[in-house]
Amino acid sequence: MSFWILAIAYPVAIALLFYFAFLRPVQQERARQRRELTNLQVGDEVLTQGGLIAVVREIRVPEERGPTEVVLDLGGLEVRAHASAIAQRLGRAEEGAAEQSLVEQSVVEQRQR
Repeated sequence: MSFWILAIAYPVAIALLFYFAFLRPVQQERARQRRELTNLQVGDEVLTQGGLIAVVREIRVPEERGPTEVVLDLGGLEVRAHASAIAQRLGRAEEGAAEQSLVEQSVVEQRQR
């Protein structure tokens, strides 16, 4: 009798372990990425799947079914990409520029001393 219980329990335990170790984290990552894409706004700084850091200039949602298109500014060069090509939202571009100017200002102050 206990042989049959173990024969059923082992595959069930392995299936649960596989689900929690591999499938669930992937599903959570996809859900997080979908939420970030729905919250994407013009002016956001993003990281693309190709490793490029860009600023969102325009978001084009098609009237009919189809992929959402994003116009990205790569430092003077504008490119079009599918929204799925965005790997991560890094923040607002203005925030990054403000932080950069504060760093530059502190460097100038240190040099003046």
